[in-house]
Formats: sequence, C-alpha cells, structure tokens
Amino acid sequence: MLDRSAADALMEFMQLYGNIRLQSTSATVVTYAGTLYNVDGSTYDPKIGGVTWKQLLVNSGINGNCYVTAPLPTVASSHPGFDVGGHMTTNSHGKVVTGQSCYLMPLCSWHNSTSRNHQAFSHTQTRMLELSGYMQAEPAATFLARMPTDAAYALVGADGPQLFTADLAEPHVDALWGDSRDAVEGGTFPEYYLLFRQIRENGVISYVIDSSRLPEATTG
Repeated sequence: MLDRSAADALMEFMQLYGNIRLQSTSATVVTYAGTLYNVDGSTYDPKIGGVTWKQLLVNSGINGNCYVTAPLPTVASSHPGFDVGGHMTTNSHGKVVTGQSCYLMPLCSWHNSTSRNHQAFSHTQTRMLELSGYMQAEPAATFLARMPTDAAYALVGADGPQLFTADLAEPHVDALWGDSRDAVEGGTFPEYYLLFRQIRENGVISYVIDSSRLPEATTG
C-alpha cells in the first residue's frame, strides 16, 4: 500500500502552488568576480534533487578550497577547507527575494557563519553556480522538476514513500487522459502525481500544473 506521506507532500504542494505559475529554477555554472555577501536565511532553501549544496558544486565540477581571500581569520579555524556550498549575494544586507537569483560557491565553516553576515567577501576564484528561483521549491523534488529541460512536461510522482521526477515528451502525455496506470518510457504512471507543463515566453521558462491525480481524487 502506498505510504501516504509522499502523496500528502504532493497534495500540500497543490494547495500552496496550484494556482501559481512557477518560475523555472536552475543551477547554472557562471563566472563572477565581484564582491559577495553571505545570504541571510538560506538554511531552508530546498535542495536540488535532495543533494547537499556542496555536492551540487562538486557535481558541477566546482571543487577546491574556500573561495574567500578577504577577510581571513586571524586564529586557527576551518579555513581554507571546503566545508559547505555557501549561498552568496551581491546585496550587502544579505537578503534575497523569493524567486530571485543568488550564487553558490565553496566556503569553509568560518566564512559560512552567521557572524560573518554583512561582511564583504573578496575572492580570486570566479567559477561558481548561479541559482535561480530562490526558496521557490517545496517539496524538494519539485525543485528538480522545474529545472529547465527540453521536455514539454515534468512529472512529479509518489512512488511508495519517495517522491520522484521524470521528464516527458508531449506524445507520452496522451496516456494520462485515461484512468489506467499507463506505461511511460518503460515504467508506469504512479498512483499519485502532479504533471507540470512547460511554458517558454521571451526566453523565460515557467511551469503550470497541467493535470494531477491526488488522494482526494481517487479515494473520494
């Protein structure tokens, strides 16, 4: 029997965002040399695919020591270790508006501390990630589902206790209009799901919920 926790996560997302057009969320490798500041309040930013922000940097080929070259600690500390993927912003007050962009780069725990908020960080390493759609993904699987793709649709489903995503080409979507769990690319549609349809306008990608199958719809 399906673990309802995953299905409930889909229902919660529908209740929160069902009538909202979601902007695309992405992690893009960029080059940035300017002054940066710790993002204040980034702890609860949902992970992409559930991985740590450090692992996301490593997966993107960004590794090595903490990027910050000034200010530096005057006593023994975690610097220059690469302890975390640090959320960074060009805003000196450290705030990033939901849905806007920030940067991600290697940091040690000393520089990632809230006690370093509002301090200007200099760095010589410039290759980092730019994250768009800050704080927009809930639950975390939808962050992955909304990353730009060539597919016309993104499926977020409940598979037992786990949430999973799948990119779907338009021809596969026709199978959703029946009540049966039709085959999709070698598998089956999950019992519960949200189907996102991609919209591209003036170079901006966003998603709307095109269809769904949720606990209330199937159990009455």
